[in-house]
Amino acid sequence: MNRSIPPKIHNFGTLTLPDVNKTVLPNGIAVHFISGGDSDVNRLTVTLPGGEAESPVAGLSNLAMLLLLEGTSKHTGEQIVNILEYNGAWTNTSVSTHHSSITLFSLNDRLPSIIDLLVEILTDSIFPEDALNMMIKRRISKIEIDREKVTYHSNAAIRKMIYGENHPLARVETPESIIKITSKDLSDFHYSRLDTKNVNIFLSGKLSNELIESVLTAFSKISSDKNYSIEPLSFPDFASPQKEIIIRPRSLQSAINMVMPTIGRDDSDFVPLRATVTAFGGYFGSRLMANIREDKGFTYGISASLLGYKNKSFIYISTQTDCSNVEPLIREVYTEIERLKDPGTYTQDEINRLSQFQLSNLASVLDSPFSIMDMYQTRITAGTPSDYFHQQQKLAHNLSPELLSEMAISYFDTNIMCTAIAGA
Repeated sequence: MNRSIPPKIHNFGTLTLPDVNKTVLPNGIAVHFISGGDSDVNRLTVTLPGGEAESPVAGLSNLAMLLLLEGTSKHTGEQIVNILEYNGAWTNTSVSTHHSSITLFSLNDRLPSIIDLLVEILTDSIFPEDALNMMIKRRISKIEIDREKVTYHSNAAIRKMIYGENHPLARVETPESIIKITSKDLSDFHYSRLDTKNVNIFLSGKLSNELIESVLTAFSKISSDKNYSIEPLSFPDFASPQKEIIIRPRSLQSAINMVMPTIGRDDSDFVPLRATVTAFGGYFGSRLMANIREDKGFTYGISASLLGYKNKSFIYISTQTDCSNVEPLIREVYTEIERLKDPGTYTQDEINRLSQFQLSNLASVLDSPFSIMDMYQTRITAGTPSDYFHQQQKLAHNLSPELLSEMAISYFDTNIMCTAIAGA
C-alpha cells in the first residue's frame, strides 16, 4: 500500500430511510417499532408529554424522571437496580422541550422478564423523600460548581434575551428553588401527564414477533383518564440588538454566546438555512473554525447551530476565548456573516466538502435500527416534516454558492443580534 496516495472519494448513492411500523393500543398508546441488525439486543424508549417548558419549577421535570428509578410500592430503588443488572439491562432518562423519556436497553431474551418492571416504574413510582433529598443535595453541589463557570452565566443571560425574562425555557435552576421541591410535587407532575393518548413507545433492535407482542401486552395494561395538553411556545419580538456583559473578575477566559432569531421548522427555507448555518460554523471545516480558530488563534473551538422550533428558530454561536480577544473575535464573527452573503467567496471545494459532510451524517442515520429510530422519534417529538430526511438529501446534492448566500442574506440579520459575554 502506498500511503502517499490518498484514497479515492466516491459519491453517495441514493439514501433511503426505512419505514417504521406503528400500532396503536386500545388505551391510545402509540407503539413504533423497527427491526434490524445482527445482535440480539433491543432498545425501548417511552416518551411522556411534558418537558422543560411544562415543568412547574426549573429542574423539576429532570428530577421527576431521575426519581422514577428510586422505588415503587412493590420494589425499592436498590431492588430495581439489582433486577436490571441481573438481567443485563440498563436505563437512562432525558428531558427535552415538550417531552420526557425513559429508555431501557436489554438483551432480547431478557426483555420479557423485565418489561413489567418498566411499566411498574412508569405507573407506580412513589418518589421517596430520602432519595429526593439526596438527589437535591447532589444537584445543589453541581449548581454551585457551575456558577463558577463563565459558560453558566453567559448561557443564563442569552436564554433570557431570546426567550423573554419570564419564559419557562429562560428559567435557571437555583439551590433556593429546587430545595423546595417535594415528593408530592414530583408525583403530581408525573402522574398528571400519564395521558395514554400522548404516550409514545419506540422499540428498535433485532425484533421477533414474540418480543413485539410482549411489549404490546405489557403496555396495554396501562389505563388513564388524564388529558394532558401542551401549549405552543411564544417568543418575544426583536427590534434591535441586545448585549449583556456579566463581569466575572477572576476568570481567565470569557464565554460568548451570540444569537439571531430566524424562521421556524415549518418554513420551506428551514432546510437550506440549516445547511448555511453548517457552512458558517457547524463542522470542523466551517468558516468560523477556519478563520477564528485556525487563522487567528482566538479560540480552541467555535460553533454555530440552528436551534429549531415549529414557528421560530435561533442561529446560535458559542465559544470561549481569552478575555483580551473578546472584541476582536466578535468582529470576526460579523465579518464571516457578511462573507457568507457573498456568493463569490464560496469555492467548489467548500461546496463539495459541505455536501459530503451532510450526506455522511444522513448515511450514519442508517447505521443501525437505533439510529433510524432516533430520526423517527425526532419527527414525533420535535414535529419535523415526514420527508425531512429526503429534503436534506436532495439539498445536499444541489448546494450552490447562490443558494447559501441567498439564505445568509435573508436570515442572518445582525440588526437583531443578541450577545451575552461573561468574563473578566
